[in-house]
Amino acid sequence: MSYETHSCKIRIVGDVVIFFGLLTALSALPALNWIYGIFANLVIWPADDLFQPFYAETRLTQAIMGGIFTGFGVMWYLAGGALLKKAPDETLKLLFWGATAWFVTDSAASVLAGAAANVPPNVAFYALLLWSLKRPAEQAAEA
Repeated sequence: MSYETHSCKIRIVGDVVIFFGLLTALSALPALNWIYGIFANLVIWPADDLFQPFYAETRLTQAIMGGIFTGFGVMWYLAGGALLKKAPDETLKLLFWGATAWFVTDSAASVLAGAAANVPPNVAFYALLLWSLKRPAEQAAEA
């Protein structure tokens, strides 16, 4: 796998993160609360209050978290470009530790919030992030 392919993998994952960030932010709109409601009812048991409007505080948190996650995706996307080419080791380290900090914090806080069912999707998302960071064999040999 070449630098271009590795860059493409990282950028695709950045696009995925941006998509979920924007989806979370958009679900702060009362008419779109159902988007987040479906997810919340999958990870917080028992599932209740299906499709009920959220309190303003919840919508504010969705807006903030959506913005942060979108920013994380943009950072991921941009890091997969010139930064990866100029400083591959540092770039991969930056993305790895950012992803790990997100995973540990989100998963631990989900358990503390009574939403342990959020951990398996986090594991899957974390695996996707790490997959994009896997250094191609020919690049690893050069390092």
